[in-house]
Order: sequence, then C-alpha cells, then structure tokens
Amino acid sequence: MVKRYDSKKIEQLIYNIYKGYGFSEEESQEVAHMLIYTDLIGIESHGVQRMIMYDGFIRNGKIRVHNRPEVVKETDVSAVVDAHFGLGQLNGIYSMRLAIEKAKQHGIGMVTTRNSGHYGIAGYYANMAAEEGLIGLSSCNSRSAMLPTHATKALVGTNPIAFAMPAQPNTFIFDAATTTVPQGKIEVYRKLGKDLPALWVAKDGETPVNRHDDTEDLDALRDLDSNVGLAPLGGVTEDTGSHKGFGLGVIVEVFTAILSLGNTSNEITPDDLSVGPCQSFIAIDPSIFGDKDAIIDKFSAYLQAIRDLPSVPGKPVIVAGDKEAAAYQDRSANGIEIDDKTLAEVVGIAKRLGIDYAQYVA
Repeated sequence: MVKRYDSKKIEQLIYNIYKGYGFSEEESQEVAHMLIYTDLIGIESHGVQRMIMYDGFIRNGKIRVHNRPEVVKETDVSAVVDAHFGLGQLNGIYSMRLAIEKAKQHGIGMVTTRNSGHYGIAGYYANMAAEEGLIGLSSCNSRSAMLPTHATKALVGTNPIAFAMPAQPNTFIFDAATTTVPQGKIEVYRKLGKDLPALWVAKDGETPVNRHDDTEDLDALRDLDSNVGLAPLGGVTEDTGSHKGFGLGVIVEVFTAILSLGNTSNEITPDDLSVGPCQSFIAIDPSIFGDKDAIIDKFSAYLQAIRDLPSVPGKPVIVAGDKEAAAYQDRSANGIEIDDKTLAEVVGIAKRLGIDYAQYVA
C-alpha cells in the first residue's frame, strides 16, 4: 500500500540516519535533500526506496563513509576525479560543482569520475547546472544489466543519460536509462505486486518476463551469470530499435569509465569492494554561443510550440520537465508517496541506528 508522508519530516529522518552513519551535517543535508527531491518530482524508484540498498553498501564497506573525492588530473576545462568509494551522491555533487566552476570560468567544464557509487538520478546533477543558468549533462554506468542486441547475457549497464537546460515556464530536464526501464522500477513494481506492463525484462535474449511473481527470473537480474537481463531502449530486436539503446549505453561507458580509466559495467560486481561505477558531469555556458537570454527564450518558444500541438484526446503533449514540475508542486503540498515495504525498510534502519523515527512517519 502506498501512503503520503510529509516530505520535510522524511527529509529530517533521512538526515538523522546519515548523521547516524557518521556523515557530517552538511553531507547528511545534501544526501537527504537529493533523495527527497527525487521523490518530490515523482521518481520513486531512486528516492527513499534506494535507502535500503545504500544501507547494505555502507554496512559491507562498498560505500566508505569517511572517504572523499580527489582530483587526480585537471585542465582548465576538464578533470578526472577518483571518488575513493565514497557515497555516490556526495561524489556527484562535488564533481558537478567542479564542472560548473570550470564552465563559469572557461565556458565549458567536463568531469569524469571513477571509483564512485550509485548516485541516484542523473537528472539531479544536470539540473544543478541549469539552476546556475548553464546547460548540464550527466551520465553513469552501472553493473551489467542490459542485454546487448541479440545477446542472451547482460553486459552493458542501465547507463542513464540526463540533460537539463533553463527554459520557461519549466526547466527542461531529460533523464532516462538506456534500458527500457531502470532496475529500480522493477523493484518498485515487485514491492507493489504489479505485473510488468511491457517487455522490460527478457530471458534467453527474447522471451518476456512479465509477472511480478516470476521470482526466480526476476531475482536472476542480480546474477551476472544468468540468462536474464533488461531490454535496451527499443526492445530486444533490431526491428524495434534495440541497437539504439544499446549504442547509447556504450557511449555512456566512454564518457564515464573509458575516459576516467575506471571500471566498465562488466567489471563491476556487487561483492567486489575494489570496483565501483563511474560518472560524467558536463556544464556548458550558453553565452559562449551568443546572448544567453535570447538562446533560452528561443528554446522556451520551441518547447511551447511542441506543447501546443494537436494531441490525442485526454493526453496533452508535454515536454521533459513538465511532469516533474507538476509532481513537485503536488507533493510539496500533499506529501511524497512511500509504499509500506519501503517505509518498513527505513524504519528498520532507524531502529538499528538508535534513531527516533515515530514523529517523522506518523
């Protein structure tokens, strides 16, 4: 069952939990804000729902609470960061701030980060740049999850790509995995007891796995030796465009793992504490191309022309960022949605750390 909870109270509870792990006040605030922002814009797969996964990583040492990111190579417009297996969100915030600083000074900033951790939604970091009046991009690789076209075993990660640019009335934020859906969305559907509505998961390269109670096959998504994987954007055949999602996933590997000399998706395993995912962060100042306000105005007008197109009855045309803006307004006023299983996970973490939780989840 899904219920609504006060976002500010849940954010305070998350802050207390991360303080309990040993993170500083500022770090705990940044993580709590990022996770709650994710739920506020309606992406439940990567917000509070992910806390149980991070808890496991902190407990087994895959996330190292006291490690900090370090610049190991740098130019005026670029940097390579070694995150030393710190918390992914903190690595991402550090790296995008560095890219933003370079973009403000030199017009563009590109940072590639290795030995990181799961950093939540890529769109958060792209939007950090947009909030500074810049164009932002971010991507991340992950352990093998995607079935390359015609393959029967996964090798490429879900490898999301995010792009954000200032616009009116809403910032344009595009954030999508290069698989049909991210792993987290499968987890949400299973928690809710809902069957998968389309070919999100395939067995033996082409057989759909749709039922939420196909426990053996869905559990096999975490097994790197299994014959079950996520479909790329475009499905599992060339006729439907499988090669497009697959190709985009490989491009993400270039900007994250290859340029940083970090770990590619097939080198990342859940049990090996010496490997972690890689990320990329790009900020671009539109003013290097002309008048910034005129560029943003032109982009805003273009987006509005899309919204004004004739549409299917009852289904207005929307552009990336519109749904998120509407969700943010609704959930800020009426609370974020958390399912009972996720809430129980968070409460369990709080209990173990000796943190009072009742006042925040009433």
